[in-house]
Parts: sequence; structure tokens; C-alpha cells
Amino acid sequence: MMVEKYKIRTDLAMEQKERFESDHVEVSGVVLEEEYDEEKEIKITTVRIETENGAKAMGKPVGTYLTLEAPNMAAADEGYHREISETLADFLEKYMKDTEENQEKGYSVLVVGLGNREVTPDALGPYVVDQLNVTRHIVQEYGRYAVGKGGSRIVSAIVPGVMAQTGMETGEIVEGIVKKIHPDALVVIDALAAKSSERLNRTIQISNTGIAPGSGVGNHRNEITEKTMGIPVIAIGVPTVISIPSLACDIMEAFCASQGEGMEDIFCSWPEKEKYHFLGEILDEKLWELFVTPKEIDEAVKRISYTLSEGINQFVAGRIF
Repeated sequence: MMVEKYKIRTDLAMEQKERFESDHVEVSGVVLEEEYDEEKEIKITTVRIETENGAKAMGKPVGTYLTLEAPNMAAADEGYHREISETLADFLEKYMKDTEENQEKGYSVLVVGLGNREVTPDALGPYVVDQLNVTRHIVQEYGRYAVGKGGSRIVSAIVPGVMAQTGMETGEIVEGIVKKIHPDALVVIDALAAKSSERLNRTIQISNTGIAPGSGVGNHRNEITEKTMGIPVIAIGVPTVISIPSLACDIMEAFCASQGEGMEDIFCSWPEKEKYHFLGEILDEKLWELFVTPKEIDEAVKRISYTLSEGINQFVAGRIF
């Protein structure tokens, strides 16, 4: 089996960077920074891809990828989720700076909820849009100050569905709307794939590079980026699925680690390519195309969608605590 064909899929930039570090490979043009907020119990990892060579090695566009790891995000803790929402709003504020011109006319944001509402692990984007405070129609009817003080942004939202439902590329739908209503920025929400099971429903990735819907599960669609849309695109995603090979790798590492130092060196210390080759030898080829999700995904997606929507609502209302 070819390693390249059976590569483990992930949408998280930090996991791509970790892959090189585990193999002791230095990637030029890629900078990683980590910090830990002890009060909120949130680990923040920033991956900056600064050169085209770095982008090619990482398989991701040049830009900034910020990851929030919150171990308790999957739990039903309202206070903890509120802190995550506030952190998300703070980062959106940093990413999306208003110009004086935008402040005069009102900063307009179009939020796009990607995914299939009928498939629970993929329904994150639509669920987030359901809970947003959309205001564009109010502003058009009564004026900008009808939705609050001068700091409020103008919000519109769309759930474009998937190609099997509409017969159209998501990028085509979004591009048509952008050309019609002329927002100042896009915020795109999507469910992601992770390499580590520990990050499922516990991680938020924010990037200023836009998104290619379906790329994490090998189903590439038209990109939604600043290049294709003509305006800044902020992508927000949460991993909700993991591939069978990634899960098998997690299980093998946990088993070997539990058996002591001798066994740990057998698998855990291998370069990633060797791990993939080994898994390719023992796993049926069909399993490489399968993805799984935690059994509590229904409640998890609902909670996380509320957390994301509250963060976006705080940002567009200009309320950063």
C-alpha cells in the first residue's frame, strides 16, 4: 500500500504540525506558539504558515490557524461554555478589524452554516445559524441604530445545504449572495475531521484562510476564500468525526503505552509513515474511507453550536467582556 494514498486525514493545522514534530522534521516557514489560560482551562495554539514552501509542506494555505482546546467543552457546563464563547468573540474581534468607512456605514457580516442538517455530525453549521441574531432586515427597514449602539455589526446568514440537496456547489451559492448583498466579511462554520480522538467535540479552529468544504473527509468542493469571494473569510470549525485509521492509531498507542516502556517503543516511537504502512497492512482497504463519531454527538453538537453562536453574537453586538 502507498503511504500517500492511505494518509490519515485531519482538518486541524496543529495536528499537521504535530505530525512533522513527531517525525523530528523541521518545516521552514511555519511558526507554532502555545499558551495556556489556567483560569479558563483553555489551551490556545497558533500556527502561522508564512511561506509558500510551508503551505506546500502543511497542505494548507498561507495564513493563521488558531486552535482552542477545551477538554470540558463536550460537557454540559454553562459557565465553561460561556467562557469559551467570550474567548471566541475576542479572537473574532482581533481577526476582523473595522475600517473607519465600515464603522460609518455599518460593518456587514454574512455567516454561512456549511453542512448537511440531516446528518448530525455534519449539522454544526446549520445549528449555529439557527441561533444567530440576524439583523440585516431590521437595519434595512428601520436603520442601523434600531439594532443597538454604533458598535453593532449588521448580520445576515445562510445555510446553503450540500450539493446532493441543491445541485449547486456551496461556493457558487455563497458567491452569488456576496455579489448581491456586498458584505464586508464572511464567517464560515463547518464540522471538521480530527486525527486525535481526544480532540473530538473539544477543539475549535479559527483561521483567516477560508475553507474548502469536505476536504477533511476527502470530498473536496469549491473553496470559499478571500481569493474566490473578494472579501475576508474567517473559518470556524469543530472536529466531530475521526477516520478509522486515526482511531486505530490512537488505540494502538494507548495499548502499547499501557504495557510499559518496552512495548511503548514498539509503536509509539515509530515515524508516522511507518505507522501508516503498518495500519495499511492490517486494515481492510474499505476501512480507510470510514469515519466515526462519538455516541453522544446529538447533544454535543447542540451544545457546541450554542457556544459558537453566542461567541459570534457577542462579536457582532460589539460586546467583548
